[in-house]
Amino acid sequence: MNDQAEKLRQMAMDVKKQIEKEMAQEFKHTRVIVVASGKGGVGKSTLALNIALSLCNQGKKVILMDADLGLANIDIMLGLLPKYNLHHMIQGKKNLKDIIIAGPEGLSIIPGGSGITELANLDENTLKRLLVELGKIDGEFDYMIIDTGAGISNNVISFLLSADDVIFVTTPEPTSMTDAYGMVKAIARRSTGKTFYLVVNRVVDNIEGVLVAEKFKLVCDRFLNLHINILGHVINEPLVGEGIRRQRAFIELFPRSQAAKNIDSIASNLINSNDKGTSKDIRNGGIKRFFKKIIGMA
Repeated sequence: MNDQAEKLRQMAMDVKKQIEKEMAQEFKHTRVIVVASGKGGVGKSTLALNIALSLCNQGKKVILMDADLGLANIDIMLGLLPKYNLHHMIQGKKNLKDIIIAGPEGLSIIPGGSGITELANLDENTLKRLLVELGKIDGEFDYMIIDTGAGISNNVISFLLSADDVIFVTTPEPTSMTDAYGMVKAIARRSTGKTFYLVVNRVVDNIEGVLVAEKFKLVCDRFLNLHINILGHVINEPLVGEGIRRQRAFIELFPRSQAAKNIDSIASNLINSNDKGTSKDIRNGGIKRFFKKIIGMA
């Protein structure tokens, strides 16, 4: 009798585990992370690209979306020539799979182009078709990194308010820090429950990187009552510019450089923040929900 009871208990446990596994698969969504900066010229797009590649190198499946309307340049930075972009998908001429292009290290890229501005003015049928397309890749990738335009335009604000995770990029320059703080303040006042991250770019050395980040974090805590998660900093090296000139990501060209090591550390911290539950429950997020919020359907 004891053996029979034990077998029944084991069967019940196996069924429970199977149900939990199926539920976990059902709730798997892509983690959407928006990268922004208070002003242009701080290296935001370069960081977004290299962080995405570092995540790929660390075993994650990543899709990078170029949502910088004014200076969409992820494809140029990699020497790629996309035939189609988000505009073609919105117009119904191509589906999402058609416009995605392959980057290095297994990275997938969505060229945005003028399609970004059209998101706010779509008819109901187009909206439904767009969401169906986007829903097809939700959960297929571990991360979607979205590179937005610099500054506080309506499009950028829309992306930031819709995201659960936002990375703000600044440099040690006072004007850059002031603009970044203004952007954090604007978003924090209009949206709650969001996770904010900070990357300090173009620092002289590790000491400056740590000091600038801690200062920014302290100001946000004191005056905004807002917690900023410091992802790290990137040392200013000529090799970074060399990568841009050669239309290659610098972590590919110079993987042993200090800047590349900084990027790898930032990517690792992002992964760890997810594992530790720093971001919101990923079951409530995902690509489809993010774009629903963009177009006002969630």
